Amino acid sequence: MYFLTDPLLTETHQVKRTLLAAALAGLAFAGSASAATLTDSFDFPNSTTEINNTGTLDLFDSSLGTLNSVTLTLFGGGEMTISLTNTAAQDQTTRATGQVDMLWSTSLAGLDLSSVLMGLVFPTGNTTLAPNQTQSFGPLVDVASEILNPAAGLFAGPGTFTITCESLSGIGLVGGGGNIDSTQTTVAGCGAEIVYDYTARTTQVPEPAMLALLGVAAVSASRLARRKSA
Repeated sequence: MYFLTDPLLTETHQVKRTLLAAALAGLAFAGSASAATLTDSFDFPNSTTEINNTGTLDLFDSSLGTLNSVTLTLFGGGEMTISLTNTAAQDQTTRATGQVDMLWSTSLAGLDLSSVLMGLVFPTGNTTLAPNQTQSFGPLVDVASEILNPAAGLFAGPGTFTITCESLSGIGLVGGGGNIDSTQTTVAGCGAEIVYDYTARTTQVPEPAMLALLGVAAVSASRLARRKSA
């Protein structure tokens, strides 16, 4: 048995297939995923030590897409004024170093911040004091930060978690033969920033150009069909 092929009908099918394939390819491209970032942070200004501050950060909303990586930055800063007094009967050379240690903790299970070592240092440098002389230094300023890249899976949300920073401040003395009295006035602050890098989940919605291409396919097929019938 033989089947006769109508060239015009074959041409119609070929045009329809070609234009439809191009339109579908455009639709797939229009609905492709895209890279994006989200940032959240808190920042407590300087206040008199010792401080104990707790800030809240958002977890990643998993409905937005696929979380690729997380960057968590912890930061602290402070100012210290140090006063030194020589109580000896002779001149004394001494040096003081103020320090504020920032301690970190979090409510997020699986995230351990206890190993973060952040120390603010406030040195006076060497100084020679006459008997009964008092000298002040400052305000001395220092800042520090720590960048972490914890496992992304810990931050699946939605929801929130907290980070707490506490301070321990003090002064260390060298020289003076035990005849130096010291006082400090210290303020400190802290904060945190989290950045979520993710691939956004998108809905494949036909763009106007793609809809127009589908329309061209339909019109071309209709015209070829009319030519055949004529």
